[in-house]
Amino acid sequence: MTVKFKNPPVNELIISTYFNPPIHGLRNEHIGLFWHSIRDKFPTVSQQLPLPPDVGVNMDAPMGQEIFPMPRYWMIASDDRNLIQIQKHAFMLNWRRRDAEYPHYEKIKPIFDKYYSKFQAFISSETNTDNLHIDVCALTYINKIEACEYWSGPEDIKTIIPSFSIPTIGLSPTEQRYNCSFSYVIDNDLQLRVSVHTAQSDRNSEIPMLILEIQASGRIESANRSENKTLADAWFDHGHQAIIDCFVKMTNPEIQNQNWMPTEHET
Repeated sequence: MTVKFKNPPVNELIISTYFNPPIHGLRNEHIGLFWHSIRDKFPTVSQQLPLPPDVGVNMDAPMGQEIFPMPRYWMIASDDRNLIQIQKHAFMLNWRRRDAEYPHYEKIKPIFDKYYSKFQAFISSETNTDNLHIDVCALTYINKIEACEYWSGPEDIKTIIPSFSIPTIGLSPTEQRYNCSFSYVIDNDLQLRVSVHTAQSDRNSEIPMLILEIQASGRIESANRSENKTLADAWFDHGHQAIIDCFVKMTNPEIQNQNWMPTEHET
């Protein structure tokens, strides 16, 4: 059985693919052409610092005739919820809450697939790249919990994550803060990284907030590039299930039942 929540604390979901080799023929002018093809849905574009390459991605190969490295581009939907990120070795889609209900992975993944297909067709047509080779996939859930009836601040962490433990330092701190990250190898092609840290509310810096981030990542082993996206799709479903299992087993069942309201569905 897999579990869904009617009122989960999910604030952001990021679906990421990383290419190896990178798209060396992709240039800044191509980004403009691609954006023009989707700007009716994603009217805002901006430049960001590029993400570092994933382990194993060869970024030393010739990058064409560009003098300066190409930045990462954001293409933002008119409702500000969906965000496409593009750079030479990555294509990503973010869903962001923006006061909307979480539509769940099953509705966000088809949006990723739609624009990935558009991008793949564009790259094939404009850069003479026959097929994008997905090397690494990643699925990231960012949960944000502001001070509320079941969590008042950092000292209440065990209320949400019963197994969490803060080291005793032998002093009497006036305030607790933490920023912890844990990695787990689940399968040969699947790792989980769980991060727990405190912050302040985006709305009011005086309101404490807990951020629980769970990321699944893994390398796609595919000799046949025509099957590469199919294998990536299967990996995303596997990674999604692993994240659900992690979240359900890690967090307090009472809060799940009373506040996040689970429903069960057969897999």
